[in-house]
Amino acid sequence: MQVNVAQLSEWFAEYNAKYFADKLPLPTIAIGRSRTRLGSMEWKSQRKWLLKTSESYTIRISNYYDMEEKEFKNVLLHEMIHLQIVSQHMKDTSPHGKIFRQRMKEINADGWNITVSTKMSEAQKASTTRKRKRQRLILAITTHSQKYLLSVVSPKYAREINRILRLAPDVKSHSWFVSSDDYFSSFPTVRTPKGRCVTKEIYEEKTASMTPFEL
Repeated sequence: MQVNVAQLSEWFAEYNAKYFADKLPLPTIAIGRSRTRLGSMEWKSQRKWLLKTSESYTIRISNYYDMEEKEFKNVLLHEMIHLQIVSQHMKDTSPHGKIFRQRMKEINADGWNITVSTKMSEAQKASTTRKRKRQRLILAITTHSQKYLLSVVSPKYAREINRILRLAPDVKSHSWFVSSDDYFSSFPTVRTPKGRCVTKEIYEEKTASMTPFEL
């Protein structure tokens, strides 16, 4: 699943009341696309001369990976502990020091799985990326000059490309498919009728394994 600001704000309010006695300041909730960090908590202090006038906080959650709801909630709770420590000016021994670990332990006792780090390990990235499996719109073309072409097409431009190909004199046939095959991960997403030349064997193998799609 993916999360949005409304969901995160609702969860924040619920957990602020349940685990932080409603004492956390309301941060800006934002969605990010980080591949390496699932969440972050940022803060700024505005000063006028030598007097601190205000503090602002932002909790940012990455939507790059397709995760389960509870995984997103664990990340949010991790960042809420950081928010508590910073906003209440607690002096911890390190960014994930004794205070952080004690609060993590207390909340995890309620059935959560908050961890010290929200950075993605290479194993986690590979596992979550496999689960995600992006679907692509694939165009397959054969020409009268015996060329075989495959391309990944932006859905927004598919109908216009289809119209152009119907009028192209050298195009023998063209077909549309959808696929989550990683073979196409290196293909650029095109907006015009062009493709990558492949062998007849690869063309037949890929078109046989994909799901036909009608515009």
